[in-house]
Amino acid sequence: MRNLYFEVENAIFQALAHPMRRAILEIISSNPKISYTELITELQLSTGKLNYHLERLEGLIEKNAEHHYVLTPLGKKALDQMNYLKEETSTEDEKYVRTAERARKTSLQPAVRSFLIVGIAFSIIIVLVWSYLALVVMQEGAPIIVYILLPILIVLGIGLVCSLVYALLKSPDWVRRLEQRFFGPS
Repeated sequence: MRNLYFEVENAIFQALAHPMRRAILEIISSNPKISYTELITELQLSTGKLNYHLERLEGLIEKNAEHHYVLTPLGKKALDQMNYLKEETSTEDEKYVRTAERARKTSLQPAVRSFLIVGIAFSIIIVLVWSYLALVVMQEGAPIIVYILLPILIVLGIGLVCSLVYALLKSPDWVRRLEQRFFGPS
């Protein structure tokens, strides 16, 4: 069974998920005769980014006969919700906004951090094994290729450990960007 209310709700909230799309709705509302070129100029976006956001706003905006963007009835409802939130937002909301932000930030980060820690541990073990092999080779002797390959492998392993440690230190930033790109507000 189809529930129109949930479909309307999903359409509006998905469209409003990105601040640029909210800005576009406000601009169109304040200037009902705005063209594509004027939107690009005002928002200072590339054509690709503007096209992306305009596609996400389909159903909330449309072009009229003069090729100007206008709000649809659904777009007006979305704008009404935005305006209601602006009017009703108070300093009391700040505590709850911070809680919501913390909840969003923790989605993939623990899993990625755990993966990086396991990778670091595994890489250290591999470097230790290669170092032990190098020690044995130096004592027992081996073909010349082994003398060349083992130091290269050890250096690569140390480089991998350093890269993983660096990624672990920077993981909150790049995981957040990754989440925003694939899962977050789009």
